[in-house]
Amino acid sequence: MKRLVYAVIILALIYASVGLSLHFKWKSDWKACKELKASKGEFVEPREVFGGIIGLAFDVSAWPMYTLANIYHFGTPFPPCSVSE
Repeated sequence: MKRLVYAVIILALIYASVGLSLHFKWKSDWKACKELKASKGEFVEPREVFGGIIGLAFDVSAWPMYTLANIYHFGTPFPPCSVSE
């Protein structure tokens, strides 16, 4: 029984760490895209809709859904700059 509990804890930590790393990657890509659009003179959203703790919670908990949707639509886990806002 202890092994099962340890296995579940280890899997949960792996799941959360992948979600956390993807969150920071998506956030840095979003920031770079925002700066690129601003340098071109295009309209840029002034802030994120779900930023901060709420955005972090969504990204860490639902990263498989976001990743699969991005792969389905764009062929990569990270959306291109043209659709990141």
